[in-house]
Amino acid sequence: MSFPWLMILRRHRSISLRYLDDTGATREWVHADQSTSELLQHEIDHLDGILAIDRALDRESIVSREVYERHFSAFAQQVDYVIPKL
Repeated sequence: MSFPWLMILRRHRSISLRYLDDTGATREWVHADQSTSELLQHEIDHLDGILAIDRALDRESIVSREVYERHFSAFAQQVDYVIPKL
């Protein structure tokens, strides 16, 4: 999300979280959908000082956008969830 190249990361498919809203009231978000869960994990990592590159599965999981798009089917088979192209 933060880089113009792709990294294949391992993330939870769904997360739940408890947080304080802008009035200080405790709120809970239970079982967020997969896209939202991925985004939230990415942003929580930022708050914890963790970079996406720290979460890459291995060195081969970091590829250029050009290589990814050229071999999209091969990369899609390596994961169980792909963010759809817009």
